[in-house]
Amino acid sequence: MDKDYMLNYENTFKDFEEGEIIEGTIINIKDDYVFVDIGYKSEGIVPLNEFKSECNIGDKIKVMFLGKQDLNGFQILSKAKADRILGFNAINQAFKEGKPVKGIIKASIKGGFLVDVDSFVAFLPGSLVDLSKKRNFDYYIGKEYEFKVINIDEQKKNVILSRKQLLEEIADKKRSDLIDKIKVGDIVTGKVKNIVDYGVFVDLGGVDGFVHITDISWKKILNPREVLKPQDEIKAKVMRIEEKDDKKRIFLSIKHLSADPWEETKIKEGDIVEGKISNIVDYGVFIELEEGIEGLVHNSEISWVKFPKEAKEELSIGQTIKAKVLMVDTLKKKIALSIKRLEPEPWSDIKEKFHVGDVVEGVITGIKDFGVFVKIDEGIEGLIHTNELSWSPEERPSLTISQKIKAKIIDINLEKKKIALSLRQLEPDPWSLIEGKYKVGDVIEGVVTGVKDFGVFVKIEKGVESLIPKSELNNITVNKDEKVKIKIIRLEIPRRKMISRLM
Repeated sequence: MDKDYMLNYENTFKDFEEGEIIEGTIINIKDDYVFVDIGYKSEGIVPLNEFKSECNIGDKIKVMFLGKQDLNGFQILSKAKADRILGFNAINQAFKEGKPVKGIIKASIKGGFLVDVDSFVAFLPGSLVDLSKKRNFDYYIGKEYEFKVINIDEQKKNVILSRKQLLEEIADKKRSDLIDKIKVGDIVTGKVKNIVDYGVFVDLGGVDGFVHITDISWKKILNPREVLKPQDEIKAKVMRIEEKDDKKRIFLSIKHLSADPWEETKIKEGDIVEGKISNIVDYGVFIELEEGIEGLVHNSEISWVKFPKEAKEELSIGQTIKAKVLMVDTLKKKIALSIKRLEPEPWSDIKEKFHVGDVVEGVITGIKDFGVFVKIDEGIEGLIHTNELSWSPEERPSLTISQKIKAKIIDINLEKKKIALSLRQLEPDPWSLIEGKYKVGDVIEGVVTGVKDFGVFVKIEKGVESLIPKSELNNITVNKDEKVKIKIIRLEIPRRKMISRLM
């Protein structure tokens, strides 16, 4: 065989460099090796264990030329090394184009996971595996996901992935697309995501909407948790969409799915209405008259007689009650009610019924530090001031609620709707009975009723006391309830005043 023929024969074979990735065809599978025709002087072999899936004769594969031969003269090739380089190149290209890659999480290691992406092993930090990481890493092992390539070191052939970032971008895109579709006036469906004191956040399918507490119901609600709970499915109307810091906020209303009851109510001034007490506050009582419509009974309109605090003690939330409509303002959504005006004004004919000086009989309705309230007629109460209970503070009577007593009318104030009563004036003033009985210079006996810094009080007889000033005690110490002799040194009956000296 001449030299020219041999040279031409040699030239029909390709030349490869060590580390070059080439394509070949499987021509045989024997024992633990795969034989590959790479168009070289000799065939190549690849260990069978480098194939992750089944291979067949005739399959075209890519391998790395290692530039080495085995003992039988076959070229040693590597499919695993070729796959790793090709996988890295594919990942690098996806990184440059901003595209996601698909891979299988193979194992968990310290700080994260190993992910097989086209036969290249990349690192996935544990904090970036999900939007809300599960406590058990084993949950992710063996599962295939898409990932975003967030960092590549081409020299060291290192790749860092993030599934969380990709999920966030997908969610943002979905959210943005959904927000662009939602328009003011739309009726949307969602699930209650979170409840706060001032309203409810609703998941509309990747986008959050917010329902303020005042937009939950036409009826006044003190706490959203009264009517809604997490995961409740609701319908709502889009009221407005606000854009702030490149983010859109969707405001919803549940109550606007139905007509405003204030626009349809037929309640008018003068009507007698019935409803349930929905709330009791410092300044009055709220009554629910219709779904979403409440009226207020101010404290001053609860009772003709009783003080607001006392009148409200007889009312309770949930109680059904009647009231008269005093005012309706549909624009301000206010209704003023009155309970007391269901009955005639009891003071309208007071002049004909009662006069100063009359002795009346009534029932005690209240006992206060400043006096005693007595009901003397339906809707009419009088007050016996503490000073009018007895001529002598030491001899005030023991009184109880609901006790029947007689009293004398000593004043009627129509403008302030007040009647002053007196218990003590049912009897003569003791001071009017002692005129002529005592005079200055008389020495009399009495009982000490009070010891003060400025002097001592001595009871002379029922309803009559004398004061011994400190200067007139002659440096003598006396005690309460002690019998003493005194000398009258000044007497002013019109002023109900007697001054004495201790003897």
